[in-house]
Amino acid sequence: MEERNPLLNAVMDSLPEEKPRLISGLGLPEEVLQGVAAGVDLFDSTYIYHLTLGGFALTFPLESIEKQVTKYQPNSNSGCDGTKINLKATMYRKDTSPIVDNCKCYTCQNHTKAYINHLLNVHEMLAHILLEMHNTHHFLGFFRSIREAIHEGKFEQFRQKFIVSRHEHIFSAALNV
Repeated sequence: MEERNPLLNAVMDSLPEEKPRLISGLGLPEEVLQGVAAGVDLFDSTYIYHLTLGGFALTFPLESIEKQVTKYQPNSNSGCDGTKINLKATMYRKDTSPIVDNCKCYTCQNHTKAYINHLLNVHEMLAHILLEMHNTHHFLGFFRSIREAIHEGKFEQFRQKFIVSRHEHIFSAALNV
């Protein structure tokens, strides 16, 4: 990740500022934030597709910086890294809650983790459709939060808070192993 900043900055410096700047391959939330900080305008990524194929659902908080106080505390066997959960995990077999509480996507409004877990485990095509809908909705919400932070002049604060919360999660997960 540290090596990417100088490379992104060198590439962005050589591109005209008056034209949109597109980058392919950055997909992780931290990578997107790095790209935005470097001046990238458009992202072309298969991140959501690959998450969906693996049975993962995005779960990281989307609230503005001031509201990001609640943290998702997963089980050690949840298949979670603080940004996503593995809905193939047996722990979701009887979980009747939506993927993300208060999410407005079709999947979260109409289906439970248990149902999606069942669909994934019987290899039903609908599982990937529902997960793709949720993940796309969630990722677009992430970009909406980024635009709001930029509009409010608080992008760097938003980026740092997001990265610090991820590092805290990775550190606590390492202590629990």
